[in-house]
This record gives sequence, C-alpha cells and structure tokens, in this order.
Amino acid sequence: MCKRELAESAEEPKYFASVQSATSEVENENKEQQEAEHGTREMGILYPFIISGGKNTERFYFKHINDLTDYKFNIKPEYFADESNYTEVFPKRIREILSRNTDAKIYCVFDWDTIYTDETCLKRHDAFVKEFIDEINNGTVVICHSMPSIEYWFLLHFEENCTELLKDYSAVSTRLAPHIKPCFSDPTPKLKKLLKMEKYLKDSTWVKNLIDDGKLEKATKYAESNINAAKAIDDLENQSFSYVYKIFKGE
Repeated sequence: MCKRELAESAEEPKYFASVQSATSEVENENKEQQEAEHGTREMGILYPFIISGGKNTERFYFKHINDLTDYKFNIKPEYFADESNYTEVFPKRIREILSRNTDAKIYCVFDWDTIYTDETCLKRHDAFVKEFIDEINNGTVVICHSMPSIEYWFLLHFEENCTELLKDYSAVSTRLAPHIKPCFSDPTPKLKKLLKMEKYLKDSTWVKNLIDDGKLEKATKYAESNINAAKAIDDLENQSFSYVYKIFKGE
C-alpha cells in the first residue's frame, strides 16, 4: 500500500479556496506558499475539507462535484493514493489541516465493509474516533462512512431506494450497474473498471449524469431518512447506509 507523507509547509495560511481540478496539488501548494510570502492572499470562505480512504472513485467524484455544482471542497490530498488504511492516515491528515485551519470542517469518507467484520480493524477505528472525539462532538470532524461502500451512496441517486443489507462491493455493484453504467460516455466496460480506473473516471460526464434531475438531492434525502428510521428502532447494523449525505447538508 502506498502511503503518501504529508507535505511540509512552514507558516502556510488557511485554505480559503476550493481545490481546482485543473491544477495539480503541487501547483496549488506552490501558489499558496507564494501568496503567504508576499502577503497577497485574498481571504474568503473557508470551504470544507474532504479526506478519503478511497483512491480514484472518491477522488474524481468530489473533484467533479466541485466543478459541476455550487458545492465546494478542499480535497486533501488532491491525489488520494491508496489510503484504505484510513485509521493510520486520517489522523495525520486531520492534524495537518487543523494545525493551519482552526475553523476547518473535515469530512472523513471511507467504506465500512472491510471494517465491521474485522475485530482488529474495529479496534483501530475505535481508537481513531477516541483520538478525535472532541472534534467529532463539536462538528469539526464528521465521520462519513458507507456500508458497504461509496457505491451504495451512488445507488441512492436512482429510483431504487434499497435499504437491505448489502454486505460487500459485489452485492451493491449488482444493484448499481444497470443504473450507473449508462451515466458513462462509454458504458461497455465492466462496472469495476468504470468506477476504479482513472481513464474512465476523469471524464466528468458520469458525475453530471449521476446528479442531474435532482438525483443528488434525492440521494441525500434517502440516506438521511433511512438512517434516522433505522436508528429509531436500533436496527442500523442490519441494513446498508451512507453518511455521505452529511457533506451535502453541511452537517
């Protein structure tokens, strides 16, 4: 697994501009450093930060959301690499962001399917939550996991509001494929390739089609209402869910 080390930047100011998909992370950081040295930064809105345990799927989804909608995020790092071991990587990201941005809001996006059945992973997750419990309680850090994965969040964009327990990627992809494959310019490859490989994901067409006609708002409504209904009867563990909706409600 590739683990990117955080770039060190002395006295770097707050991130007040959303990350632009057309600009590399290195170029953004160089620009920020130049602005800091010359005192030319124009302060404005501090956009929320997104860190993710995914690689390409989440990376391009949020980058395209930045470009296509009024939702704006700082995506750190711009290239997620493979940060599936989020319990090790996320604390570094969070500390780095908060050291420069005391007013930051940070959304932590990751999949739950490989965590909930593994006792060691659950202990690491609990330790991660414990370390940032104050930030979680005051809303600075927001846990946005999906069961089984981000693909379930995508499924909620369509008419099929599935609440049954889909335990893994295979289960959710079977339900998702007929809906999301037509969103791509070339829907012929298998879904796993479409949702994992950069050459398919970098074209924003799939996200544009995914969120058109109020489908993003629909997914947000479904995800929130499904979770609230399940929690009311203490039955969330017996169904799929996604807390990604919190990003779009600003919670």
